[in-house]
Amino acid sequence: MNRESVFERKQAGTLVLAAFLTDSFIQPFGRQTEVLPARTAILAGALQFALLCAVMAVYLRWCGSEKPGPVRSLLLCGALVLSIALEVIQGERFYNYVMQQRLAALLFLILVFGAAYYGAFAGVQALGRAAWPVLALAAASVLVLGWSVAGQMQFSHLQTPETSAGTLAKLALTRFYLPPELLLLPFLCPKGGSGKGAAKIIGAIFLANSLLALLGEMTMGTAYTSESQPVYTIARLGGLSVFRRLDALHVGVWLLLFLIKISLYFAGFIKLWQSIKPCKGHCPYWVALAAVMVTFLAVWNQNEAAAMAVQQVLLALVLLAAPLNRFLKGRRTA
Repeated sequence: MNRESVFERKQAGTLVLAAFLTDSFIQPFGRQTEVLPARTAILAGALQFALLCAVMAVYLRWCGSEKPGPVRSLLLCGALVLSIALEVIQGERFYNYVMQQRLAALLFLILVFGAAYYGAFAGVQALGRAAWPVLALAAASVLVLGWSVAGQMQFSHLQTPETSAGTLAKLALTRFYLPPELLLLPFLCPKGGSGKGAAKIIGAIFLANSLLALLGEMTMGTAYTSESQPVYTIARLGGLSVFRRLDALHVGVWLLLFLIKISLYFAGFIKLWQSIKPCKGHCPYWVALAAVMVTFLAVWNQNEAAAMAVQQVLLALVLLAAPLNRFLKGRRTA
């Protein structure tokens, strides 16, 4: 593999990591899962890490660097439309949760889709370059977060709940989530993704989640599990010297990650739609935007759990379509 291909793969991996990291800071409202004690969350997360690495290794091996067929492209496009709608709902709720002055949903949509429009047509490589400084800011955010609450952290706050292997396995399976951005890896660069690269991304997210869980419980104790947005609560509690409200700076970084995630989903949709029906100009973006708006209005405050289930089913079908496509292609050439 030449240096250019390695660079493109790193850019794609960085972009996927930035999108995947968003949920570490912004607790998803739509999944309706309670916050677990740190010990339980880390152990169950380790099982999810192993399971997701295994799934991605098999998926990327079957996909290789071949172009997606029309079936896989259509399934992924449908999953991405649902993902964008659900993420926008989550982002709007988080913004209004943390801000004292509520922002009208229409204005929020205009701002988000305007940023996504630019990001989608700037290209995957441009988004990857933008993801590097945002990831650096996210790392700095975690460091400042820990530093700002260092005086409030106590090891005695850590809980030691009794958790059997069966309970942990059940939690890992029931809370398992297949991120769309990981399934986009083979299609974001010409040489596709690699199982090793995907494992590094998943491992980085696992470490970030574990660190934030320990940070939250050591700071808040038993109150940590009752928070709907625990990382934001920690940000509000912290302070450095005379600077007592650093949460606005943290939220700004987290919303940048959110915008990168939405832009990646739009860019992925446009790229896949071109393999189904080649279009000129900005037509794929308007197709995606129209589908997202219809989905957004259909699921907002009423069918979000069902939309999440459909999204996961579509992604599971994408996983199954990869080996099936390889099998049928082998039968035709035999």
